Amino acid sequence: MGTGDFICISMTGGAPWGFRLQGGKEQKQPLQVAKIRNQSKASGSGLCEGDEVVSINGNPCADLTYPEVIKLMESITDSLQMLIKRRPGAASLFLDPRSHPRWPHPPGYTCLPGPTPANRPPGQ
Repeated sequence: MGTGDFICISMTGGAPWGFRLQGGKEQKQPLQVAKIRNQSKASGSGLCEGDEVVSINGNPCADLTYPEVIKLMESITDSLQMLIKRRPGAASLFLDPRSHPRWPHPPGYTCLPGPTPANRPPGQ
């Protein structure tokens, strides 16, 4: 996977989450965030375009095809937690890594809570 920061992202409230993915095992590409919709749950969560998705709700994504990822995403009804890998030099929020203590995190990770009135971008 190379170097980068591991970050966990949380969103609640159910779909639509406000982001699009690309890649997958059948394409021999890592699963990545391709697009984030403005003023969406994803944009308020700290998720960034280009982030590599390592796991979704604890399910590792490295061996999933794109259709399998879509099926997994469609099964999520309320709470989405993603472990992502952010490339070096990408913009990032660094918040308290203890906000998801039950997750097994690799060294160098950072956790980002879902949007709250305190961390929501202006106008949301």
